[in-house]
Amino acid sequence: MDILIADTDPARAETLAARLAAQTGTGRIRIAPPLQNLADIVSRERPDIVIVDMARPDRDSLEQLRTIATHRMPVMLFIDEDDPAFMEEAIRAGVVSYHVNAASITDIKPILRSAIALYRHASARETRLAAAEAELSDRRLIEAAKRLLMRRDKMTEPAAHRFLQRRAMERQMRLPEVARALLRGVTAGEADARDAGETTP
Repeated sequence: MDILIADTDPARAETLAARLAAQTGTGRIRIAPPLQNLADIVSRERPDIVIVDMARPDRDSLEQLRTIATHRMPVMLFIDEDDPAFMEEAIRAGVVSYHVNAASITDIKPILRSAIALYRHASARETRLAAAEAELSDRRLIEAAKRLLMRRDKMTEPAAHRFLQRRAMERQMRLPEVARALLRGVTAGEADARDAGETTP
């Protein structure tokens, strides 16, 4: 496990790093230099998890969490004082594990593993959802293109589908790309026709 600790308080970061190092099997532990851009460090180092430790939540910290999350990285947050409203915002910003008072937690390692597992599960679910949405969008494009061919060129549904397939093979394009190009061409042609009609004396 490769862990990066981010804290504006060097002493607190060292304390947390020492606690983690004392637990067997924790892995590599690094402390992000407080004066360097954390997002750049995360992007360069690509740790398994980022632990952000802070005394009190604030808006600047929230922006930092949001920036880290854009790098597709699990983020664990430790704070000294609980703030339910901030917790909600932190989770929306990408925090996968939120804890109050790290010093009271006797064994942090299982929490780290759980946070990484939760993040990977959520990422896989998002990937599946995005793929399903993309497939649905592709189907809608193809169906719209077939309806256009059936209405404009009086094709049957199977004939319209074969037409799109042939064009896809001829142009070495995916079927949805052919459908999108066909629909875009019709839309552009309609716009040109409207413009021509408006300029006719």
